[in-house]
Amino acid sequence: MTRWLFLCFVASVQATPVVKAGHPTNFSLSLPGAAEPQGYDASVLRCIEQQSQLQFDWKSYPNMRLFHHVATGELDLVYPALFDAERDKSSVRSIEFVTVNNIWLTLPDSKVDLANKAISVSVKRGSLQASYLEKAGYLNVVYVEEFDKQLRTLDARRVDAALLPDLSLNALLSDRSPVYRQHIFNTTSGGFYLAKEFAKHHLNSVNQAILLCQQQIPKPALPDE
Repeated sequence: MTRWLFLCFVASVQATPVVKAGHPTNFSLSLPGAAEPQGYDASVLRCIEQQSQLQFDWKSYPNMRLFHHVATGELDLVYPALFDAERDKSSVRSIEFVTVNNIWLTLPDSKVDLANKAISVSVKRGSLQASYLEKAGYLNVVYVEEFDKQLRTLDARRVDAALLPDLSLNALLSDRSPVYRQHIFNTTSGGFYLAKEFAKHHLNSVNQAILLCQQQIPKPALPDE
């Protein structure tokens, strides 16, 4: 009898679906890959995993590989993913629960005219920020592999400006960082992108978990400006 109960327990544990989850390398301090995921986004993400009764197995990838893997089904979902019509063609978006400000960054002594489409701008390869610059008609876009390399390129004055999401910028800044000039380029929304086959079975439960967690965990008020 004892053996039978033990086998039932093991079967119950194994029944929890394991989700192949991916996130961008070094995107923010709220990601599972951070030493101690922190902040509102990290709390919501942990809540979604619990409420959906899914077990997220996280791995990090460069942007282009990340979205290729979810499009081909090698990953079940990616987070945080900014929503975009092009990405909608190959993957299924969840309901929105992430908001990102994309930030223009220039050096403290800079007098760069950000409206000048001829300025040189560093951006992460494969990111939506790169797509925004291309659509806006910026002519001198310098592609780098990671967000921290954008700052190094800017600090070395090899470009006039950088464009990156605020979540990533916050994770990179330290007491030794220059007091960069910051301006909002645009604000975008996102959440999860799910592989199409995975979405057939789990999109509804994931969306319900998102809604429940947004109710349970109040979003912090923006600081007074």
